[in-house]
Amino acid sequence: ILIVDDDPTVRAIATELLRADDHAIVEASDGGEALALLARLPVDLVILDMLMPNVDGLETILSLKRQDSKVKILAISSGGVLDPTSLLKIAMTFGADAALQKPLRVGAFRDAVNRMLHIEARQQTEQIVDQPISRPAAQG
Repeated sequence: ILIVDDDPTVRAIATELLRADDHAIVEASDGGEALALLARLPVDLVILDMLMPNVDGLETILSLKRQDSKVKILAISSGGVLDPTSLLKIAMTFGADAALQKPLRVGAFRDAVNRMLHIEARQQTEQIVDQPISRPAAQG
């Protein structure tokens, strides 16, 4: 799994969560770095933030589709100044396979990843509280 987000906190938390589920993880801070990694590494799933500096998520999706890549794409976004629902619908229109709004929730995030990788949900012996896995908004 390749996690692409310019926020190192989101990458770190998502990485830890997915590694706990025995997934191999690679990280990138923008679409350009992600495309370079994808040229060298076999990846089954890209978790892709839509709003990043340099090469954003939409540009990355378009580039992957031009290359006829078969990698699955999970678009994620808080929307920034835009409505996140509209931004994620655009991502889906241009080729993302699924989309989740930030802040990501542990249960929904795990379910989406497992569904996209065709992994059946495992019985969990402990209850998972559906907490956000991104940085909380600044209080002001």
